[in-house]
Amino acid sequence: MTAEGAPKSFYDKHCVYLPAMTGWFVCSAALSSYNKVIFGTNHMAFPCPLLLTSVHFLVQWVFSYSISALYPDYFGGDVVRNMPWITYLSVSVPCGFVTAADVGLSNLSLVRISITFFTMIKSSSPIWVLLSAFIFGLEKITCTLVAVGVLIMLGELLTAFGEVEFDMIGFVLCAAAAVCSGIRWTLVQFKVQRLDPPLKSSLVTMRVLASSMFTCMLFLSIVIERPWNKLGAEHGDYFTNFENGLRTISLGLTGAFIAIAMVLCEFWLILRSNAIVLMIGGVLKEMITILVGVTIFGDELNVINVSGIIVVFLGVLLYKITLFSADKEVVAEDDDNGRFSRINSGDVYEDEPSSLRRSKILKNSDPDLALKYSIDDDDSDDEHPLRRIHLNDSRPMELETS
Repeated sequence: MTAEGAPKSFYDKHCVYLPAMTGWFVCSAALSSYNKVIFGTNHMAFPCPLLLTSVHFLVQWVFSYSISALYPDYFGGDVVRNMPWITYLSVSVPCGFVTAADVGLSNLSLVRISITFFTMIKSSSPIWVLLSAFIFGLEKITCTLVAVGVLIMLGELLTAFGEVEFDMIGFVLCAAAAVCSGIRWTLVQFKVQRLDPPLKSSLVTMRVLASSMFTCMLFLSIVIERPWNKLGAEHGDYFTNFENGLRTISLGLTGAFIAIAMVLCEFWLILRSNAIVLMIGGVLKEMITILVGVTIFGDELNVINVSGIIVVFLGVLLYKITLFSADKEVVAEDDDNGRFSRINSGDVYEDEPSSLRRSKILKNSDPDLALKYSIDDDDSDDEHPLRRIHLNDSRPMELETS
């Protein structure tokens, strides 16, 4: 029933999530393709992927700062403005550094490996989320989760073994990025959930983290890439004249805006959809990314590759089903005890104050379903089908940034 008591239309019943879901898929695939085209050795081969990624983070920070400052009551900009510097730095610096490492390693790996291989390797991130959550005391390891981890690892081995153009350096970079992803999501949850007053939205969380992400990524670029040497006239025409310089800057801004659009679609889905929708959507997003790699970039697959993909997706799907089942058990226990700690997407209203909304939101240790801000590492990407999240719960929240 609608607010007026009239029956819901066919669109409200079956298609209300379609625009945001389509935007999520399109932006995710576009971001993966963008990163591959800009950084790949067989494409534009931009010599400073870390520097360009730092531009992405800078734009995200300017965007989140501007919006949260213009609408502080709705997005929670007043919370950040009144936050002590020691608190701000204790959250922003460690989370920003790990995020920069994750995204930086991801984009460096895309210089050497295909989108398809990248997506399959980054799908192992649930293993590292669980491991880091266990280390931080946020998650209990069960036999089922161990079995899921073993299954995903087996799929990763098959995928690597079957890769037609296997590149060891690219594989190591991507695997290291997956490890950093797990640590990042858990660390962000560990830090953010202890803030008092809490952050009200993903936009203001982006504001807190993006400044350190930009600073750390720029520092890594200066140390590793030495951009003043690689962007000279002898290495290309990136800044040889005003027109070329404007074109180069536009490349960086394009990726940043695609990432912001993806974040907005994800945030809308997190607030209004349910776990099943997000679970299916996250798996479909990864499959679409692989399809883009095969059809547009000509990535080759063989029987071993395909077997690895199937095993990895089965592991990820089992992981999400396990978390979803555990979530339902918690709901049942809460109902039996007469407590109300979980909500459905239909319980969140547009007119509801963001501070009240946040107190209802459940947190999530599923990397595919957490709040992500970024220019998909791979698109990051990495990887997202959701349960409903509680920022004040004990499980890690994901942030995907670049």
